[in-house]
Amino acid sequence: MSRRAVNTAIVATLLVVGVMAFRHYFSPGAVVTRKLVATIEAFEKERLLAVMAAVSRTYSDPWGLDYETLGGYLHETMETYDDLRVDYVLSKPEVGEGEVRIDIEFVLRGRYEGASEYVIGSASDPCTATVLWREETPGWRTVSTPKLDIPELRDELESRAKNSQF
Repeated sequence: MSRRAVNTAIVATLLVVGVMAFRHYFSPGAVVTRKLVATIEAFEKERLLAVMAAVSRTYSDPWGLDYETLGGYLHETMETYDDLRVDYVLSKPEVGEGEVRIDIEFVLRGRYEGASEYVIGSASDPCTATVLWREETPGWRTVSTPKLDIPELRDELESRAKNSQF
């Protein structure tokens, strides 16, 4: 094989690998995963507006929360606790037509009156959620949390789900 043929094969291989990497990086699942991670980081930094920028104005869930009430709960949490930290594990995104679902297992920790503590969940009993994202203008936004288990709020969540008209 000539040197020119080898160089052409190398360039073609690099081009194919580059295109595949580009397609993966900009795939809906990868984009939403990055947005979710950035949203968690914004929450830890108590940047409420950055968190809410990832939430659709049409957000609703089986527990009766909408965009405004969700923002209120997040604001209250940020006001009550310092040094918020989310330990989480994300599942592989499930990509559908114009939507992405990601399961998350997480524990929220914070400092209250000087003492660090679990806010919700624990190492032995973490919270779990399924977060649904849809593509909106100008980008992907969380539109619902169809599944949510917070150990400390199980009874309240069950009651809300029964009374909600999702």
